[in-house]
Amino acid sequence: MQRLSRFIAFGYIALCLAVLAGTFALGPLGYAPLPLVAAPVRQPVVLTIWYGSEKKEWLDAARQRFLASNPSVNGRPIQIQLQSLGSREIAERLLNQDWRGAAPPTVVSPASALWLDALNAPIVRAGADAPRSLVLSPLVLVGWEQRAQALWPRGPADFWKDLQAALANDAGWQALGGQQSWGLVKFGHTSPLSSNSGAQALILLAYGFYGKSSGLSAADVGNPALASWLRPVEAAVPSFSDSTAALMDDIVRAGPAKYDFGVVYENLALQNMDAARQRQGQALHIYYPPATILSDHPYALVDGAWVQADERAAAARFRDYLLGREAQQLALRYGFRPADPGVSIADASPDNPFGKYAANGASAAIGAQAETPPADVLNALLGLWQSKFKR
Repeated sequence: MQRLSRFIAFGYIALCLAVLAGTFALGPLGYAPLPLVAAPVRQPVVLTIWYGSEKKEWLDAARQRFLASNPSVNGRPIQIQLQSLGSREIAERLLNQDWRGAAPPTVVSPASALWLDALNAPIVRAGADAPRSLVLSPLVLVGWEQRAQALWPRGPADFWKDLQAALANDAGWQALGGQQSWGLVKFGHTSPLSSNSGAQALILLAYGFYGKSSGLSAADVGNPALASWLRPVEAAVPSFSDSTAALMDDIVRAGPAKYDFGVVYENLALQNMDAARQRQGQALHIYYPPATILSDHPYALVDGAWVQADERAAAARFRDYLLGREAQQLALRYGFRPADPGVSIADASPDNPFGKYAANGASAAIGAQAETPPADVLNALLGLWQSKFKR
């Protein structure tokens, strides 16, 4: 009896081994309630994107919609990690491979290609993966309604010189038709050394001093009269933020007690119109400089050994989604000017901020565009600011 039991046991084991061997060789031999071999798990493709903070709301919403479709590359699910940084910081850290213990980026998207070009950042610059502009956003001046009407009851006459004269007036608002309790005229822009909008504001101020919109030269920057003219402007700034989004938040939160005017991106001004009125009980008004600078928000694939074929493919998939109709219409809702010419900013949709805030100065049309100076002139201008006004 014992020998029979052993025979049955050994036979059962042999049968199981035979079935297992057949499964490995030929695939499943029939129905089994549990799989004998687990399918290998494919590792996700992680797409790490460094971007300018002004795009946070749009990119967060677009990422959520994109991932809802369960996108994949070669059977590997796509994951997207977003990290907001200052535009110059993006280019500098990429150039120096300064990852600070985190994963290196696959894609960078600063507010402007200016920094990628000025610092010759390592990105793919030609072919199908060359940088593409995602959206556009001009630089604007925002001012609290009562203060702006006091300074410009009939609108700006000489935009930057009017503003500089107001900031330089030691008698403050009382001498400008405002209330004595308003104190001095207060101004805000970000640091030109770390923020794209700060550098653009400095460029436009320099052009404003010379009354032109192109041809800024190193000799212009070296003129002591320019530094003297800029001094009261920079002295009126309470602090220089590294982030335009942070500056806009501060303008809304602190109100005219801290800022009368501020230089920000148009999309941030439009996004914060309702919050400004709710928080401060008065509206912000948008003013377009006579010549502004457009930020092109490039989507640039990093030229690095860590970017493999699947990462490149995932980057292209997300880029194509961002440039597609759904994401471009979403960008419009967040105050951006879509790169897709088929998405109109002049439609009558209630979600279109250009129509909704037309009474606050929002306009589909903008004036001339100022020329971005060459790298040597820009660096001279930044050097002037760093030596004279940084604090």
